[in-house]
Amino acid sequence: MAVERKAKPLAVPSAQRLLPCGGRRRVTMKNQSRLSLAAAIVSLATGCGYSAPYQTSGPSLSSQGVEVGIAGVSCYVNRSADPFLQGVAPDILGLDLKVEVKNNSGQAAQISEARMRLADPAAPAAEALTPEKSEIVAVSPGETKDIPLSFRTSDVLSCHHGFQLVLADSVELGASPIAFSPISIVASR
Repeated sequence: MAVERKAKPLAVPSAQRLLPCGGRRRVTMKNQSRLSLAAAIVSLATGCGYSAPYQTSGPSLSSQGVEVGIAGVSCYVNRSADPFLQGVAPDILGLDLKVEVKNNSGQAAQISEARMRLADPAAPAAEALTPEKSEIVAVSPGETKDIPLSFRTSDVLSCHHGFQLVLADSVELGASPIAFSPISIVASR
């Protein structure tokens, strides 16, 4: 008759005895303050040296109280040499703008995206670009709206190129178009 012997488990010290604070991690107020201070210093240091990749000539103001400005710019180029290119037209520059319209007039403003143009100030004879979509957006008195616009071209293939957003007669109060000066967009780096 064979006798089965059970192996005695090895005595392994528990994690609670090996790690400080009984196996739990403890963040003391002193460490927490240091982490907060370090985060504040890093955010200040990077924030002070930050400059936007694009600068604009500022918002364009009308005498009626409507203000049009550029709140954001995104530029990218798709190159045909890209090995992962699938379903995107090659060698196309894409410029996406977030246009901010503030209506400080007493009437509702109508913004026609189809009438906005992106011009190349270096080539005034070149045809201006039209946005990919064209809607009419209403902005009530006292309201501010962001309008996304997307432009595509194969003529200019550098995001370091300057452009002008030509507003012309794209904003109307009642049935009357409002005059605006163009807004310049320049790459700062």
